[in-house]
Amino acid sequence: MNLKPRFLLLTGLLVVASATAAWYASRQLAENIVAQWAIRYAEKQVLYDKSRLLQPIVREIALSRQFANSQEIRAWARNPADPESARRAFAEMENYRLNFSDHSYFVALLDSGRYYHNNANNEFAGKQYRYTLSPKKPEDRWFYDIVRQQRDLHINVNPDINLGVTKLWIDVLVRDGNAILGVAGTGLDLTEFIHAVVDQTQPGMTSLFVDHNGAIQAHRDQRLIDFASISKTAQERKTLDLLFERQKDRDAIYAAMKELESVKIPVISRFVEVKGRRHLAGVAYLPEIDWYEITLLDLDVLVPLSSFSGILLVYGLTLLAALALFNLVLSRQVLLPLKNLELAMREAEQGHHSEPFPPAHGQGEIARLIEHFQRMARAQWEARRDLESKVQERTEALDRLAKTDPLTELLNRRGMSERIAAEISRSRREHSHIGLLLLDIDRFKEINDQHGHGQGDAALKAVAGLIHAMLRPYDSVARWGGDEFLVLTQASDAHDLNTLGERIRAAIADSGHIEDADGATVRLSISVGGHFANSGEDLESMLQRADKALYTAKDAGRNCYRLYNGDI
Repeated sequence: MNLKPRFLLLTGLLVVASATAAWYASRQLAENIVAQWAIRYAEKQVLYDKSRLLQPIVREIALSRQFANSQEIRAWARNPADPESARRAFAEMENYRLNFSDHSYFVALLDSGRYYHNNANNEFAGKQYRYTLSPKKPEDRWFYDIVRQQRDLHINVNPDINLGVTKLWIDVLVRDGNAILGVAGTGLDLTEFIHAVVDQTQPGMTSLFVDHNGAIQAHRDQRLIDFASISKTAQERKTLDLLFERQKDRDAIYAAMKELESVKIPVISRFVEVKGRRHLAGVAYLPEIDWYEITLLDLDVLVPLSSFSGILLVYGLTLLAALALFNLVLSRQVLLPLKNLELAMREAEQGHHSEPFPPAHGQGEIARLIEHFQRMARAQWEARRDLESKVQERTEALDRLAKTDPLTELLNRRGMSERIAAEISRSRREHSHIGLLLLDIDRFKEINDQHGHGQGDAALKAVAGLIHAMLRPYDSVARWGGDEFLVLTQASDAHDLNTLGERIRAAIADSGHIEDADGATVRLSISVGGHFANSGEDLESMLQRADKALYTAKDAGRNCYRLYNGDI
């Protein structure tokens, strides 16, 4: 007997002998396949849900931090009885209200307990003070608990009984150094948030979000949400214990949550039982908001084991019939093409792009499959490259917008603060000096009152242009706020700083002007305060001294320059 028939006969006997054992092992194999697929799927779904949650919240957190750290808000919180501070603070609140996604804000002051709020309909314009908080009222405990815990940022789901709304609140402490002045922030509509983030899942999937204590913060069933978690005892909270009947499942999820705090992996998966059905739970930690995202996959719904029965039956019936042809065609028609396809898939999986792709050996469907994959991989790579380029461009554009004043196109307070911080670090390394010029347009309020805010804006742009034209390439200028400008210069000594300050003042006095509505020329002038700082000073000290010099210049009759000398 030739080798080929003997090989086929031996192979056939081995197949028949192992068929019974293979059949019993098939179910376990199917379960393993489902488990491996489910784990990968759960990890990707959890990361996707995480990104969908963070997208609307991260921007609001950043704005809320800026809101709570606003100079105008803090100045008013220190002295709420001052009318001018209150006017500026309420104007600042209104600016942030328009920028928040929910178009609402709140500010609660610790000393007085007064709570201020305005909503998207601008319903409380002019009457932002809504009510007074009291530590004796249970509904106000959230405020005093946040202050007591001294957490700079806190996110909670809570109904405001006085306002009659239930929102996902972003709470940020308003601080003056180490002293806490109050709490400020905004809220997101709970129903819209749940619909946008939690409800967007397919059948067999449930997504929810919990805090460090396991208290449920977001769930499609709002009856399970633990409102006002910060002010509840452990026994009062609605936690993950409501979802799992078995204690070992609860312990597994809590252990995964704790493990995520200490290991650098994005997702941990655990098999659990929910209402008597086998689920895969994917857990991810969201450090930006100190929450955990949990996605439950019902394996019986997503990948029922019964779906494998037909595959196993077809496999068993066709195996013997295909045995004779298997050895003949396997290498030429299957193994080699699949090897090339595997190489191309590995390249695509790793995000690499090779030209040319591996040649599409084989015939018929396999050859077409390889060709389709090559086209798909090439298109995917090109799309990914274009997307990364666009994301980079958008990121750079957003960064520029965040640091640029839209009216004058100069740096804004944030951009200049970063520039000064970097210059302070450099000066401390090199033991050099920093020059600051604080400039203020004289009688700017009169320009606005007499000629309108349009002419006021024109005055700001005219002064900005003249200042910028007087600076060297390595100097910086920013619109510091209102009609104030701040110049950062690497002056070698106080004389250089004085010279630059006087040149800028003289240039604006000589050339600075605008035309009113009747075509008449309105002359402009500025008052300038300078401070020549050493490497040991911090930003706040430098700004205070430059500000004192500016007020000395104004007291001297405006349109003049004064340098801080320690006696001002």
